[in-house]
Amino acid sequence: MMVSGGRGASFAAVAGVVSVMVVDDHPALRAGLRSLIESDTGLRVVRDLESGEAAYGEYRTLRPDVVVMDLSMDGFGGIEAIRRIRSVDPQAAILVYSVHNSRVLLERAIEAGAVGFVTKGSHVDSLLQGIRTVARGESFVSPDMVPILIQRQHSPESGRFGRLTQREFQVFKLLSEGHSLADCARILHLSSKTVSNHLTQIKAKLGVSSPAEMARLAIRQGLVEP
Repeated sequence: MMVSGGRGASFAAVAGVVSVMVVDDHPALRAGLRSLIESDTGLRVVRDLESGEAAYGEYRTLRPDVVVMDLSMDGFGGIEAIRRIRSVDPQAAILVYSVHNSRVLLERAIEAGAVGFVTKGSHVDSLLQGIRTVARGESFVSPDMVPILIQRQHSPESGRFGRLTQREFQVFKLLSEGHSLADCARILHLSSKTVSNHLTQIKAKLGVSSPAEMARLAIRQGLVEP
C-alpha cells in the first residue's frame, strides 16, 4: 500500500542504485536480507548493523537512501533509533521490518519518523517494493498490515497506549521485555529518578500496578513475544 508524499526522493534513488542500510540483531537474518535486497540490481546494501545505537552512529556518516530497521533489538531498540536518525536528518527514509504486526507498534514507529512498515511474515516482494517506494519519497505498508490500518474500532487496551508519550512507551516496552529500571536509565541515557517518574505515569495511564501486569498487556498487544 503506497501513500504519496513524504520526503523528497534523493538524487541517488532517482539517478542510480538505491543505497540501503540493514539493521537487525540476528546475523543470519542480516545476511539473508543482504542477499535478498541485492538480488534486485537497483538496490545495494552499504552496511548491515546489529543495533539501533550502531545505526544511529553510522547513519550520520553513510546517509543511505533507505534504512531497513528492526524494532526489537538489545539497547535502545528500533523506535529510539528511528527518532534519533530523524533528529539529524528529517528526510531520512526508514522502513521498519518487524516480526510484530501490532497496530500500536506501527503507530509508534510512524510517530518516531518511520515512513514504511513491512512485517517479516509478508512476502519477500513486499520488502523490495517497500524499499523502492520509500526511496521515492512515498510511504508504504505491507498488505498484511492494511486490515490493521483500516480498523474502525480500537480495542480499549490499544486506545490506552495513545495516552503514553513516546518516551513513556519506550520505558514501558523495555520494562515489559524484562529490563530493570536501572537498565532503562542506562539504555535511554536518563536518570533513575526520571525513569521512575515515567513508570508512575505509565501505571496511571494504563491502569496497571506491577511489572507482571505490564508484561501481560504487552504480550496481548503483540509488543513483545511470550
